[in-house]
Amino acid sequence: MEELNPSFLATFTSQEKLHFRNLTLLRPQLPSERQFQLIEGLARNLGNARLLTLIARTPHWLLHAPIIQALAENDATPEPIRRDLELAVSLFDLMHTMDRAPVDEKEERAETVKLVYAQLPQELKAIVKQQLKQLARQVNPTGFTQDLPPLPAEEQDWETLTEPPRSRAATQPMLAQIPKEELLARAETTHVQEELSAFLISPDSDIRQAALHNPMISEELLIETIRMGDISDLFEDIYAEARWYFRDPLREAMYDAPRLPNAFAKKLRVSRDLLAELSLGPGGPRALHRIASLFTQLDETEYQFITFWAKRNAPNLLRVIKIFYDRLQRKRTTQVSGLSTQPEGRWASLEERVFMANQSTQPDQMLAALRDPDSTVFAIVLENPGLTPQELLSVIPTMDSVRVEKLAAHFTWGENPALQEALLHNAHLSQTTALRLLRSLTTPRSLLDLLRDLRIPHLEVKQQALEILRSMYLAMTIQQRIVALRASGGEFIRHLPQDVLKDEETLKQMVSDRQLDPSILVRLARNKQTPRSILEAIAAHPTLMAHPSIMSELLLNPKTPRESATRVWGLLSESEQLQLLRSPHLPGTLRHLAT
Repeated sequence: MEELNPSFLATFTSQEKLHFRNLTLLRPQLPSERQFQLIEGLARNLGNARLLTLIARTPHWLLHAPIIQALAENDATPEPIRRDLELAVSLFDLMHTMDRAPVDEKEERAETVKLVYAQLPQELKAIVKQQLKQLARQVNPTGFTQDLPPLPAEEQDWETLTEPPRSRAATQPMLAQIPKEELLARAETTHVQEELSAFLISPDSDIRQAALHNPMISEELLIETIRMGDISDLFEDIYAEARWYFRDPLREAMYDAPRLPNAFAKKLRVSRDLLAELSLGPGGPRALHRIASLFTQLDETEYQFITFWAKRNAPNLLRVIKIFYDRLQRKRTTQVSGLSTQPEGRWASLEERVFMANQSTQPDQMLAALRDPDSTVFAIVLENPGLTPQELLSVIPTMDSVRVEKLAAHFTWGENPALQEALLHNAHLSQTTALRLLRSLTTPRSLLDLLRDLRIPHLEVKQQALEILRSMYLAMTIQQRIVALRASGGEFIRHLPQDVLKDEETLKQMVSDRQLDPSILVRLARNKQTPRSILEAIAAHPTLMAHPSIMSELLLNPKTPRESATRVWGLLSESEQLQLLRSPHLPGTLRHLAT
């Protein structure tokens, strides 16, 4: 394991590298119950596609049903893998409810089970068959039948094993046969992720621009497209969009993309190095000369991003940025060949900074003290009576481990609910402190924000947050549950699928609302554990016609009653039916309707 160093590890965070090492150590052996729980927690909470692919490609782990469930519910799981696992989950759900099904539905459900099983990939069929065998037949009082697949070897081609699969739909060749006018219209409106990704990497600039304005586009889809795209103009198209220009994950993805042009990479690299130097705070003369040198190399288009960063993290540097930008303008106007090297000031001494931290009443000066590289100044400004939670909230995301622990332990600020919630989102907070502060979260919104945050490295913290959220939900009345589900945009369904989807009474009342958020209907229609009665109610919802994505998810869900699916299929246009026919997950009964 000491020599294990595949190239993709360079893109991982330190926490992701640790998870990769643990998974590769566990993979060649049969895990204990505690290790199964650890793998399940990773499958549920990780946001790294390669790590999730590694878990999904380890057959003896998938024999543990909760791991399949966790992978299917994780939005970060690569789309082809997640779709296959969702089919497996729907199969388990259908088998669990088969005995309780009405007599007139049993035949239809049995046929649905056969069709769903036929759609599973070959490697997943053996796993599903083994799990269904364990569900159906107990050998003796001490255990179940369990013929394990062979354990993998320690040495693997990790690059290939962890490479997320591409979509099985042959989208690009099909698109080449469609007129450009129709392609432009579909690029702006399609809700099929594979097709949208194909439009984004199209050689035609007009089609790419239309796809970038599609409301279904997401940061995750763009990052995946950037990584596999080989069209240099795509980077400029994304960079030119204001809503993507300021996003750090997208900028990082562009910088790491193998096909990024050298000039573009240099522009981003200068900005990265400059922000790294500015984040370190005041240094010696060498650091100041390096900052000045980086400013002279900074591309004019990057000044907006540097200014945006300074407004959030170091407002006291805005004047410095303006000085260098004004010099750039003067250089362009007068064709001056270089910048002046005359110093314009000096850094305050430690004694002066301590005095300012103790006596200042100005917010910008207190912010500077909170970011001071010397922790003594930070400790003193915490006792300044003029300090307010607003200043602390603005600097908590950038604090290091020493400062977040000191702030969390402070007798006054450490008891402030808003600060406690912000501290929980700092990746440097220790697990012990995070578990202590977790008790301060008393609203579903704050717990959902915590569960959404991929930067939090402690799985135990997320597991306990999930348990608290479950307790809150179960303690609510039906009306309170409906309000919570609507306020969260259906996020409860993602994190508490077992509790929410078994609560048919709440779901029936919520779906009966004509003004229900369509995103909630999409989540319910897509989930393979949604009760058939709810899917039938969604198929009759008045907003169905206005949202093709809801109709598509209903048709791709094998649990949708046949009559409802047939009626919805008839509502689609011919082009929408053709899109769905390209999906390998469309039930066979609907394919027969198209022939």
